[in-house]
Amino acid sequence: MQNKRGKLNPFPVIFIDEYQDTDKHFIEAIKKHFLDKNDGPLFGFFGDHWQKIYGTGCGMIEHESLKIIDKRVNFRSSKTIVDCLNRIRPELMQEVNDSEEGSVLVFHSNLWKKERRTGAHWKGDLPTNIAHHSLEQTKLELLGRGWDFSGKKTKILMLTHNLIAQEQGYRNLADVFPNNDSYIKKEDDYIAFFVNILEQVCIAYENRKFGQMFSRLEGERPVIRSHKDKLAMVTHMDRLIFIRNNKSIGEVIEHLRKANSPSLPANIEKYKTELSSVEKFEELEEYTKKKFERIKKLKIIPYKEVIALSKFIEHQTPFATKHGVKGSEFENVLVVLGEAGLHIIFLKC
Repeated sequence: MQNKRGKLNPFPVIFIDEYQDTDKHFIEAIKKHFLDKNDGPLFGFFGDHWQKIYGTGCGMIEHESLKIIDKRVNFRSSKTIVDCLNRIRPELMQEVNDSEEGSVLVFHSNLWKKERRTGAHWKGDLPTNIAHHSLEQTKLELLGRGWDFSGKKTKILMLTHNLIAQEQGYRNLADVFPNNDSYIKKEDDYIAFFVNILEQVCIAYENRKFGQMFSRLEGERPVIRSHKDKLAMVTHMDRLIFIRNNKSIGEVIEHLRKANSPSLPANIEKYKTELSSVEKFEELEEYTKKKFERIKKLKIIPYKEVIALSKFIEHQTPFATKHGVKGSEFENVLVVLGEAGLHIIFLKC
């Protein structure tokens, strides 16, 4: 395909998924250099501006060169739920693909007359402890209706990771990192080691699945030649389990550093080496300062928060964000809306 200037375009078609969260400056550049000139590749923007998550996202894209193609058929929800969605969003009417009826229940907090939270993101929300109590009471009500909250049949849908972190017990851990991907996608070296190696070793040991434990240690399997060696390993692991359940992340790291099983990865050990070689902290580059400050904050957090985070990452809890819930995949979905007038919506598929 050639553009108007006769030059060959190596990328004649460009698709952008979840377009609503694309950086708004990037979208403006596309408009200026391509859409305004009606030149260049064919762009396809897939998404829903109502589902915008990030403040830097462009949201709805409007341009005379774009043709809107609505997706009218909902393949994931029952008729009752589609009818409910159509009442909420009449400008985006959907057609049902499933004849199953399903049901919708609404639990709200409108009767709470005491003080509510303030601030841009939390204005009008219930206080944290009251919101937690409200959710627990709703779960008890649903348990009485036959719901199974094991996670296999039910998902509790929260719209942000911060809400899940608060509910699951790893909020301090989440607050350390600059973005969700650092810990949810295990981009941070410490979180990757804890979730992928250390937690797997400890869980296998607690369940007496020693073959799995040794496989997680990879080339670090301890040499056991005698009863004394076996006793030393058991003593180390019992101590590790105790510290893991009762102490801080920093204390877990120091125990591993002394025991060397499992050994700390080189990319974690280098942080200690780098920090010990620093003469004047204030002279470091800003990025390096933030990295060391983040590690310092991380080490004082109870390691139990890592356990809670690991369970969420490994899908061992019923909690999920909207990208982890796919309608008909689950019998029941409990949607928790914090900022809206409706506090909790119950959808049964």
